[in-house]
Amino acid sequence: MFVSGRWAAAFINSLAGRGGEAKEGLDALKALASWVKALPGDVFGSSAAKKLEKLIREGMAKTRDSAELMNSDPALEIALRFLILMVKKNMIRHIDSVIEETKKILDKKNGIVQVSLEYASPPGDESRIKEAIKKRTGAVGVELEGRVNPELIGGYRLQIGDEIIDASVRSQLRKLETCLTAGIGGGGN
Repeated sequence: MFVSGRWAAAFINSLAGRGGEAKEGLDALKALASWVKALPGDVFGSSAAKKLEKLIREGMAKTRDSAELMNSDPALEIALRFLILMVKKNMIRHIDSVIEETKKILDKKNGIVQVSLEYASPPGDESRIKEAIKKRTGAVGVELEGRVNPELIGGYRLQIGDEIIDASVRSQLRKLETCLTAGIGGGGN
C-alpha cells in the first residue's frame, strides 16, 4: 500500500541530509512533476526512468542558467533523483499526493496554517483576517484560500485544519428554523 506521507518524509530527509533547502526542493519537485505529467502516455519502469533522466539533464544543460542552478543547488538534484525513483518504482501516479504531504509537513514545521475561507461577498482586507487567525492559532504564517459562495447569503465559513467556524447567515437561519420547529412541535404553549 502506498503511503504518501512516508515518501514525503523521505524526500524532506533527503533534502536535509544533503544540504538542500526544503522550499526550493518542493518547488523543484512540483516543476519537474508537472513536466513529467505532461508527457504523453504512462511513464514507469527502469528504462523509462533512465530515458527521462537523460532527457531532463540534456534539456537543462542546454540552458546555461539551469545547468549552473543544477550544479549549485542540491535541492534541484535531489528533486530530480526523487522523481526518477518514483518513476522506477512505478509510483509516479502518486506524485501529487506526495507533493501535498510534503507541503503539509513543511507548513507544520514552519508554523504555517492553511485556511479555507468561503464568503458571500469578498472581504475588504484579508490581512486583518490573517492576523486574527495568527493570534487565535499561534501560527507564524497563514495561507488563505478564499472563494465566493453566494449560498451563504451573508457572513463566512472558515476552515482551519479540522476546525470549522460557520458564521454564515444561512447557518444562522437553519439554527433559527430548528429552534422554531422544536418549539412548535414540542408542544410549547
